[in-house]
Amino acid sequence: MKHMELQGNCHRCQAPVFLNQTTDWYGNTVVTLNCWNGHYAWIDIQDIEEIAVESAVAGKENPVAHIGFFDMK
Repeated sequence: MKHMELQGNCHRCQAPVFLNQTTDWYGNTVVTLNCWNGHYAWIDIQDIEEIAVESAVAGKENPVAHIGFFDMK
């Protein structure tokens, strides 16, 4: 189930900014604050092992360049 709430406008492109909650392919709850053009203020992946996240982003200034979500119905 995907849940979205309008939170204002993007400071980069003025597109609507949404607070999103969805479930990824692995069953983790993913909460993001982003505009529909892919500019992310933050992303929180719940129920994921911290060790895997730390090793994946070690030494990277901004590990998330763009993430897209879609509904399969």
